[in-house]
Amino acid sequence: MAKRYDAIIIGTGQAGPSLAARLSAAGQSVAVVERGRFGGTCVNTGCIPTKTLVASAAAAETVRRASQFGVVAPPPTVDMKAVKARKDMISGESSASVEKSVRGLANGTAIPVGRRFLASSIAARSSSASLVWPSFASWAANCIATEKNRCSSRSTNEATSAFS
Repeated sequence: MAKRYDAIIIGTGQAGPSLAARLSAAGQSVAVVERGRFGGTCVNTGCIPTKTLVASAAAAETVRRASQFGVVAPPPTVDMKAVKARKDMISGESSASVEKSVRGLANGTAIPVGRRFLASSIAARSSSASLVWPSFASWAANCIATEKNRCSSRSTNEATSAFS
């Protein structure tokens, strides 16, 4: 038999974890489904890894231009294995932090899944329960922040009609 939840959030990207925390704090039972690494694209393959690589490149460029500042330094050499290890460490710590926060929710359950997901393993508590796609997580968080019952099932249906 499927376990039932008031809200099911798909993905732990930008807005998923904060939405889950708000719903959990409001007393709703929440399932957070993640098929990959916790944190989504930004934490694992996008923003954070890119910024760490850019920071390493900027450090090398600063050393290369040291003489412009009156500093004598040999030309820099870049150890790409060390650069990658630093990127992986920072990204990994961020992902672990997101996972810890989701798993620590009072009324929440983190459900890591592979590429295939059997919907029969979880179910909404009622037909009015929320099912939040990552694209609409920030919209849903705004609804909760502004007024608890503001987002009716009608407005949820309107927002999700973009998938049709």
